[in-house]
Amino acid sequence: MATGKSTAGRLVAQREGVPFVDLDALVEQRAGSSVARIFHERGEAAFRALEREELGQLLDAGQSQVVALGGGALTRRAARLDALDRSVVVLLEAPVGEILRRARIHGGRPLLDVPDPADRIAELLEQRRGGYLEAHARVATGGVEPAAVAEQVAEVWRRDPVAVAAGDRSYAVDFGHGSAAARAAELVQGASMALLVTDSNVAPLHAAPVEQALAAALPTVERVVLDAGEQHKNIQALQRIWQAALAAGADRSSVLVAVGGGVVSDVAGFAAATWMRGIRWVAAPTTLLAMVDASVGGKTAVDLDSGKNLVGAFWQPRGVICDMATLATEPERGYVGALAEIVKTALIGDPELFSLLEANAAAVLGRDPDLLAQLVRRSVRVKARVVGLDERESGLRATLNLGHTVGHALEAQGGYTRLTHGEAVSLGLVAALAIGQELGQTPAALVERTVELLGSLGLPASLEGEPLAEAAGLVGYDKKRSGDRLRFIVVRDVGRVEAVDLPVEGLRERVRRLG
Repeated sequence: MATGKSTAGRLVAQREGVPFVDLDALVEQRAGSSVARIFHERGEAAFRALEREELGQLLDAGQSQVVALGGGALTRRAARLDALDRSVVVLLEAPVGEILRRARIHGGRPLLDVPDPADRIAELLEQRRGGYLEAHARVATGGVEPAAVAEQVAEVWRRDPVAVAAGDRSYAVDFGHGSAAARAAELVQGASMALLVTDSNVAPLHAAPVEQALAAALPTVERVVLDAGEQHKNIQALQRIWQAALAAGADRSSVLVAVGGGVVSDVAGFAAATWMRGIRWVAAPTTLLAMVDASVGGKTAVDLDSGKNLVGAFWQPRGVICDMATLATEPERGYVGALAEIVKTALIGDPELFSLLEANAAAVLGRDPDLLAQLVRRSVRVKARVVGLDERESGLRATLNLGHTVGHALEAQGGYTRLTHGEAVSLGLVAALAIGQELGQTPAALVERTVELLGSLGLPASLEGEPLAEAAGLVGYDKKRSGDRLRFIVVRDVGRVEAVDLPVEGLRERVRRLG
């Protein structure tokens, strides 16, 4: 409350030529009573119920508009996640003293009708802190002119990022064309130095502009170039980053910037999680697979010979920058392989995305820029929703591993060189669909439809000739295993998946039979 939302909101609406809505005013109009009176006569719970209903109607309208929310409008997490998914949420912040000064000027704050309003403000800020941090951006308003606040808010709205809600670890995923360098420089502000991690394929293509932007923003920038390829996603790569950090004098206020594909994101993120027990990092994915999978969600890891991603940590980035221009340089095999992750994402939570892929396979393969931007955004949006509900994979997030159980086993069996990750996931999806059908969970028509889609996108869609007997022995190394049982993800319909609990040995036998 009293951070200047109405003032800034009106200015943003004027700049952008859209309507401005004050949610409190809508509630008052509907109730035929002032906010203070509603609180006094009906209580805060009744006010919040009216507030949620009005906000829901505004979001349902799908209209471009600026809405000033009450300070407690998004304290319920379900309402907050819905708003984050369907709008751009900007938090305005101010010191307690400034909030108190503004509240006294404007009045009408029933929550501050107490003997010590300053203490009450501090108490409310502490109670709501976790929720307030789940926003697309935060803008300080104390001592800042309203016009400057409005410009910062409008800039966030124009960027239209996707928010990943994770409490004080929340961040935004940005999309643009040629935007990585400038945005990276913004995200590292305040760091003591930066360590830019890339690989031998990406370094000559995309590292220099980001490095130059970082050098203009920070006193020291060091570059670490890893060997390219999944077979190099190991402890040795991690050690190279640690040693470079040590040589550069990286401390706890340093930042690590990952510029590259999924391997770079995974290894660099793990290095950030472990250096000095955790430092900030920024992901600037340069491949389709990294944009829709590895860079979002905070899963960081390295591989062991017998299993993929067995050693790692959950460590959310400070921000993610999807610069669509970098996809023009991605080799065909890697690009096509990444489409398997988009198909997987559609099966998990976006039927419209699945239909979009079916109807536009040729344009997808042709890398149509507008279509590609839509595919990436929709995929990130699904993953952000899932991560917001289950950051640490205690339940729902396991569904993101659809196709990974058998896919990772085939990938490891081939020494991480025979198949790309995307190719392995495509075969893993075929296996998951077949096993789901055998279990009576997956309709035969959906199996046929998905296999046809994978094939139309140039992905491997047949398990014939695959070394399933050897791969079956590696299934037990899946991270979803608990004792002698494993959570296996099956598809019931497009947009509807769930985990079933299977004995590891029984699953191995099912995998062998697929051949």
